[in-house]
Amino acid sequence: MTDSSADTARVSLRVLLWLAIGILVTLFAVSAVFSVYGRLAVRASVDDLSEQLLPAQRAVAELTTSYVNQETGQRGYALTGDPQFLEPYDEGRRDAAALHTRLDTLLAEDAAAQAALQTTVEAAEAWRARAAEREISARRDNASEPDRILSETAAGKELFDGLRARLAALSARTDVLVAEQVERVHSAQALANIATLVGCVLAVVMVVTAVYLTRRLLTRPIDHLLADISAVAGGDYGREIDTDGPREVAIIAGAVDTMRISLLAQNEQLMAAERASARDDEQSRMAADLHDVTLQRVFGLGLTLTSLGFRHPRLSAELDPLIDETDSIVRGLRAVIFDLTQSAAAGRSGDVGSLSASVSEIVEISASALGFTPDVCAEGPIDRYSDREAGAELQAALREALSNVARHAQASACTVRVTADEDGLVLKVSDNGTGIVAGVAQGYGLTNIRDRVERLGGHAVVRDLEPGTEVEWAIPAPKASTHH
Repeated sequence: MTDSSADTARVSLRVLLWLAIGILVTLFAVSAVFSVYGRLAVRASVDDLSEQLLPAQRAVAELTTSYVNQETGQRGYALTGDPQFLEPYDEGRRDAAALHTRLDTLLAEDAAAQAALQTTVEAAEAWRARAAEREISARRDNASEPDRILSETAAGKELFDGLRARLAALSARTDVLVAEQVERVHSAQALANIATLVGCVLAVVMVVTAVYLTRRLLTRPIDHLLADISAVAGGDYGREIDTDGPREVAIIAGAVDTMRISLLAQNEQLMAAERASARDDEQSRMAADLHDVTLQRVFGLGLTLTSLGFRHPRLSAELDPLIDETDSIVRGLRAVIFDLTQSAAAGRSGDVGSLSASVSEIVEISASALGFTPDVCAEGPIDRYSDREAGAELQAALREALSNVARHAQASACTVRVTADEDGLVLKVSDNGTGIVAGVAQGYGLTNIRDRVERLGGHAVVRDLEPGTEVEWAIPAPKASTHH
């Protein structure tokens, strides 16, 4: 019948804030990782291109130039015999050796380029050993034999053409590697652009998520709470406070709703007091009217009948019953007048504080909240507990039970039964509502009542009637009064 467990199960505002911050940080970290990964991929591809492949491409061109210089110098020397032509040849050999070493390092990760470089080295060694060196030697030793020189030159040209073909293959392979790496750079740049786009999308998602979470979990519940509080502050005490939202908002809403119910109960008590005062005034007026008008007229009628009997003794048999009836009416009217005046006096003197009157007043006050008036049954001398602590505890238990019926039971009927006997004082409140919801713990109110009644030696239990619920509250009779 209570919903305290629902408030306990709510997520607190602190947890919601940390959850929102965690989501935002996670999305930001993911977008940053995407962006950094794309930039690193572009940089790695550019580094490979600028530090390995482009230098290798230039080195292949330089290697081709060095061999052309060697061939030009060797041929010039063979034709002229001028030793100055050997300077480009010797310089080209030194450059070719250095370039071979550099290319071997730059192209170490590509097997095809390594193979092309190796065949180029082998072709260069074959041309140098079988043509260039022989032509140079023939020119030095056989300057007077032009036919031999021309024969060596023709053979060298054929070998150098083979070297040119190997150099062209090596150059083509480096060009392919450069083109592939350029394509990788473009792909990495496209990936970086995609990563940037993903980062922008995630940033938008972060903003939308933050706005949604703030509105859905915080702003909207607080707006509803403020609207409900404003309505209650304006006098709409019948408006229930919306308890949706985080735990803190729900706790505030529950406290405000409790105050609203308390104000509603106080208003009902004031209205009941006004009705009681008006009833007392009306009873006093009725008693005065009965005494001053009706009673006097009936009493005068009795006197007239008596006088008539004395004057006409023959009518005595017929008048005596009438006279007795008027006496009976007078006694009845006096009793009614006495009851009215005593009831009004009791209301003005505070006798409504008796336990039975308090029970009736609590039930009457709860009728507006329940939508119906509960049935009340009182048995035994319950008013002897009026001035005792048990009477106050019973009233508190009754208020809590009827409040729970009004708030949670959705009942259409309710019965309040108070019994006092030699064993003690018992209160039972039963309804035909929804009963006890499975898994929902009892609230603070009933738990507090149980603890307080147990200090008096009694007990308080809640039973599921299927349908409906029954709250039983009982205490034993005081020891000092058990002999009565």
